[in-house]
Amino acid sequence: MDGVVRLIKEKPISLAGAVVNRGFESIIDRLAREFWRAAHLREQQHAQMQARSLAEVRAVDQAQRAAEAAPDADAAARERKHVAWRQAEAAAQGAKAKLEVARLERLLADGLARDLRIPPADLRASSTPPVLDTRHLPKILPKPEWEAFAPEKPGRLALAMPGASGRYEQAVAKARGEFVHAEREHEASKIRRAQGSMILQIAQQKATEAARAESARHNAAVADFEGALLRGEAAAITGYARIVLSRSPYPQAFAQTLAAHYVENRKLLAIGYDVPTLDAAVPVAFDYHYHPAQGLVQGVPASEAVRAKVYANALRQIVLRSLHELFSADPLRQVNAIVFNAYASDGESRVCLASVHVTRADFAALTLADGDPAAHLAALGARVSACPEALEAVVPVAGVDMTKVVTDADVAVDRRFNLMTLTDKDFTQVMFHLLRSHGFEGPPLLPGEPAGMLTCRAWDPHPIFGGDVVVHVYREMHKDARLEVAAARTLLAEMQKIGAARGMLITTGAFDDGVEEFARDRRIELLAGHHLIFLLKENAGVDASVVVPEAPATSAAMF
Repeated sequence: MDGVVRLIKEKPISLAGAVVNRGFESIIDRLAREFWRAAHLREQQHAQMQARSLAEVRAVDQAQRAAEAAPDADAAARERKHVAWRQAEAAAQGAKAKLEVARLERLLADGLARDLRIPPADLRASSTPPVLDTRHLPKILPKPEWEAFAPEKPGRLALAMPGASGRYEQAVAKARGEFVHAEREHEASKIRRAQGSMILQIAQQKATEAARAESARHNAAVADFEGALLRGEAAAITGYARIVLSRSPYPQAFAQTLAAHYVENRKLLAIGYDVPTLDAAVPVAFDYHYHPAQGLVQGVPASEAVRAKVYANALRQIVLRSLHELFSADPLRQVNAIVFNAYASDGESRVCLASVHVTRADFAALTLADGDPAAHLAALGARVSACPEALEAVVPVAGVDMTKVVTDADVAVDRRFNLMTLTDKDFTQVMFHLLRSHGFEGPPLLPGEPAGMLTCRAWDPHPIFGGDVVVHVYREMHKDARLEVAAARTLLAEMQKIGAARGMLITTGAFDDGVEEFARDRRIELLAGHHLIFLLKENAGVDASVVVPEAPATSAAMF
């Protein structure tokens, strides 16, 4: 054993340390986090269902209904029923606290009862096409009817009054103008709906293609992972260990953080696992009482010794349960020994509360369903903190570096419609439909100068503010891109050349300092990347982004 410890200590253990970079690692990390969230959610739902089924919790509703039904005239009876209601609330809180403690006391038993098999289908992805959701598309306004706008025609007697005929004609002219405006708004809403639908269809097509490609990459990586697992490669062993532990449901206070390493020549798996502290895991009060004088439900603090005993027992069960899950996983049969360290953090430092090095044969000799967890760990020669509630550390059998752990942020997948990964053709189409939904008419967008810019001379049919509109669109394919004043000057020069009513300068990035001030009094409208995201949501119901990929594909290159 000393040789094993020396070997591990000479080579710091981390999640990714000394492992050949494989394509499946990020997939496995994401699967582990998804499994953990799913198991965590199921456990919380199960706990809530158990809490609702408690007799004390059901009694609260009955007491509340009785208090509400008490006659207003009988103040004494109303007060008695109100006190009974609050006492029922106190009893329910106490029952819930005891339920939490009971769940901690049966962590090992629950783990032994779980089916540890992982169906292969759970590791694979299916490319389900996204559903075309048209609920958020702009609504088509009702078609106006002249009868709803036409003024009431005056009778013969009213027409005989001086100026009546002229006033009627003026009213008709005004109504006719309002009717024409309503017709234009109706047609414009149809255009916005049609163009929004086109953008939505493009987004759905791209989402479907991306889902298929991602599914194919995922399943290829899983196949690679399964092959590496059969060959006993370190990256696959540690990845599967993460999956096994992530599928194990724990109470709400647990937030999975773990690191893993595999020493191939020793067939040794080393795990570092974070557990919650005493105050996070064990309720402060097991009983609650209602004090009528203060009108408050207050907890009765439990004995610190009792809480410490519950916490220490839970810690021992976590170690044994985790070892059981790892040794029982068939794909980990090539693991002959495990080093397991349980850590806890007080926010400033992380300390090791339990550490054990155990072989498969020694662990198989235990009868976990019987006996005390402390006795089992003692038989394995485990080092367990004498005062884990005070974060009193033990010297680990072998250190596991916990500085490199995988979090949700590391494996999150952004599934939004990303304008920066579209092909030139698709990006041009989206911008064209977006301008059309803006009410513009005219020719399609064409590549301009410099490279990466689209331009067109659109027409705004608005009777007052309309006219020629010069549009320049820049897709900036590098991070933190800022469009400079020179681009606004170029747009203004073209506007002056053709006598355009106004201009529109669009960029997927942001505008440099001074651009807004230059455009303010020159009839130039500015749209940055965050404006495009808003317009796509408003006009097509599409959740979009303008995130430049780390390694831009050729299909999303500059124009």
